[in-house]
Amino acid sequence: MKDRRKILSLGYLGLAIVVAIVFVAIYGIDRRPAPTPAPALSAAKTAEPPPASTAWPDYSSNGFGFVAPAGPDGALIGSGYELITRTFAVIGPDVADADKRFAGNNLACQSCHLDAGTKRTALPLVGIFGTYPKYSARSGRVISLAERIDECMTRSMNGRALPPSSPEMAGFLAYLRFLSGPEPVRQSPAPSPPEQANVARGEEVYGSICAACHQPNGMGLRWGSAADGRGYRFPPLWGPDSFNDGAGMDRYERAVGFILHNMPRGVDPAHPQLTLQQAWDVTAFLQTKPRPHYEPVR
Repeated sequence: MKDRRKILSLGYLGLAIVVAIVFVAIYGIDRRPAPTPAPALSAAKTAEPPPASTAWPDYSSNGFGFVAPAGPDGALIGSGYELITRTFAVIGPDVADADKRFAGNNLACQSCHLDAGTKRTALPLVGIFGTYPKYSARSGRVISLAERIDECMTRSMNGRALPPSSPEMAGFLAYLRFLSGPEPVRQSPAPSPPEQANVARGEEVYGSICAACHQPNGMGLRWGSAADGRGYRFPPLWGPDSFNDGAGMDRYERAVGFILHNMPRGVDPAHPQLTLQQAWDVTAFLQTKPRPHYEPVR
């Protein structure tokens, strides 16, 4: 009886082995490794900016900052950034090489084009490369981007035009091309004031708010001393080292909106510290102050 049970048990075991062999032969064994879960993005990775070609850059002290791209144009783009942010040190009136003294004052391009031209409310340079050539109402004709740069050089920088084939012009153009991915922001002139702009009220606004940075005499606050080529911490708003009377910032339509949305420095443009009336009034006050006279090249 025991032998019979042993035989039956062996028979069942053999049958099970045969079934397993047949199953494997028909369906096979999946030897692929189990899928590895996708790694979670680190905090550093998620903080990286989107590609420069599509993202609006932020070169402010709170932004990602400028990094010259790798590639053959990287050094040229970097020189353009230097020209925008430290104009006074590269082509200012106090640089050692007299042939490089293209700017007539110690301002920087980013004195107006804040954060190296990346602040949306402060005459941004982002995206403008593709808008030229275009018609200039001031010139009464179509101008190139190089010509527009020279307008800044002879007006806002109170200097002279750059030679078209100069490394400085090449640097400016390379930097602006680098910023050409996003769509440009078109800034409309500020609305009309509730009341007519008043110089006396503007003087009060300047004394109570603006003078803390730009100084009571309007001559700005230098990083160092005169003629050391270090530029200004806060630029002068009038006087011999300021922009001349041909600059856009010497016009109501340009200055009022700039002051309203960007001054005092660091203000939230969506929640201005100054009222529209105060911005008009202080602009009227600045209009009464002396500055260099623009002499167009004939």
